[in-house]
Amino acid sequence: MATFGEAATRETMKINIDVNKEIFVAKGTRTIEKGWFVYYGSYVRLEEEELPHVKENDKVNVKKITMYDKETLPPKRYTPASIIKELEKNGLGTKATRANIIDTLFQRHYVHGQKSIEATELGINTIATLEKYVPKIIDEALTRHFENEMEEIREGKKKKEDVLKEAEKDIIDVVKDFRKHEKEVGESLKKAHWEAKDAISTLGSCPNCKGGILMMRKGKYGSFAACNKYPKCKTTYSLPNNAVIKPSKNVCKTCNMPMVLAIKSRKKPMEFCLNPHCKSKHVEGKAGKEAKAVAKGKIEKKCPKCDGNLVLRSSIYGKFYGCLNYPKCKHTEKLENNKKE
Repeated sequence: MATFGEAATRETMKINIDVNKEIFVAKGTRTIEKGWFVYYGSYVRLEEEELPHVKENDKVNVKKITMYDKETLPPKRYTPASIIKELEKNGLGTKATRANIIDTLFQRHYVHGQKSIEATELGINTIATLEKYVPKIIDEALTRHFENEMEEIREGKKKKEDVLKEAEKDIIDVVKDFRKHEKEVGESLKKAHWEAKDAISTLGSCPNCKGGILMMRKGKYGSFAACNKYPKCKTTYSLPNNAVIKPSKNVCKTCNMPMVLAIKSRKKPMEFCLNPHCKSKHVEGKAGKEAKAVAKGKIEKKCPKCDGNLVLRSSIYGKFYGCLNYPKCKHTEKLENNKKE
């Protein structure tokens, strides 16, 4: 109904207040005609800020002056949607390629983050290297120029051959610059790559040796965490293979072991302790007693999906109930810890 409703009308009012030639601005917006807002109801999250009625050259009577000690806030980080808008505003890419550009940045680990995008060390160092040795390769104006020229080809204002000839000349110039500094670029990017790789795979201090660091590794049977002083230190911990694992930079409050983030598709990232024997993963109280009774076979818990029995299972995340008929039935239940912290 809101889709087919009447247009809503909002009015924004801006007042400039001159205080000894220092201009202060007051701004307020209010809804004049609700239109489709009526149908959309509580989902219309718009602030109503109505300013008093004033005329030009009106004088303001000062009742109180308060001095606030504040710092300028940094601009908000880009989101996937806002960065696509920024590309469009700057004439970079096309409607068909902009989403793919953002996807490539994530795939090559130049940026990370789900809601807000943050540049990785690899991304920052790559740009710094290219800016230093081959600035033309990342020239925004050059990219925009050819995007505009391609648009003019589509509109029949320019010939394809002329644009291609110009593009060929610029590409040759870029390649020449690149080849002049090929060795320096290669060394710098190689260093950036290994630094980024170490940052992504470093989990924290090894609990069993002095100076050792737990790093994420890949083996025959999947990912695991191991001390970088192997073979002197053979400390290892298993990691789940059904999620993307990232260091959380936090330490478990219970056992002081490193915490890691497990990121699964369409699910909220889960932070958990690397230590499989951490006391935080043991359920106490009434739920704990019930779990022990189920494990010993004193109590039977029925699966609500297939009427089989639930059994106590363990994972890197802690203990849980799982159906005995797995993998035919994949029903699981969490153990609620009722211990008061």
